[in-house]
Amino acid sequence: MATEAEARDGLEVTSWILLAAATVASAWCAYQSSLWNGEQTRSLSASSVAQFASSREMSIVNRELMVDVGTYLEYAAADLRGDKVLATFLRDHARPDFKPALEAWIAMKATRPAVLPNPFVLPEYRLPELDKVARLDDQAHVDIEASNAANQHSDGYVLHTVLFALSLFFLGGTSQMRRRGVRRAMLILGSAVLLLTLISMSRLPRAHAGLFEQRHGHGPSPQALTSSARRTASSSSMPPSARNAS
Repeated sequence: MATEAEARDGLEVTSWILLAAATVASAWCAYQSSLWNGEQTRSLSASSVAQFASSREMSIVNRELMVDVGTYLEYAAADLRGDKVLATFLRDHARPDFKPALEAWIAMKATRPAVLPNPFVLPEYRLPELDKVARLDDQAHVDIEASNAANQHSDGYVLHTVLFALSLFFLGGTSQMRRRGVRRAMLILGSAVLLLTLISMSRLPRAHAGLFEQRHGHGPSPQALTSSARRTASSSSMPPSARNAS
């Protein structure tokens, strides 16, 4: 009887130790899942801000393109009519980003009028805002991918929390069973589930405070993107002449 009681006490002590380990591991999984959820939310927020800023920049691109097209059409019409005063005015007051392309087109017109393309396909025509749009779109894509990855990591930790709860069930039932063989079986099964889950959990990526800031250490932060979006929104309400002057 004493031997059986000692064996029972040994099983209970072992199960308590394993229960404590499973409880701590389950709490760690819940903590990691919460951190990854926060990373997902911040990445989605950063992606939305980048997309908003990109849309604002694209509206400026479209408007400046319309101004350039209007200038080109007016210049071509004035040139055909022989209105040198208007043609000179339009040539002198073309947008700075459009002027190199217009000058190149005028030079080509004098030398190769038969194969004259429009100035917007010439390499001299560039819209600097398009580079900003491409950069912001790339940042939004990166943030979306980071958000999806964070969601997967969070789901993985939730799954491991369930597995730890399963090990808690078996380990907690060890002291409730009367038969020695059943107690041992439940202890072994609970220990196996706990060990395998711990090994699997060790392979999951770990989140930590400041992960989002570390990932954006070499890129624009949400605050910077928000400020950029506000500046873009402010500049989009200004006439092109005022923006060029600034």
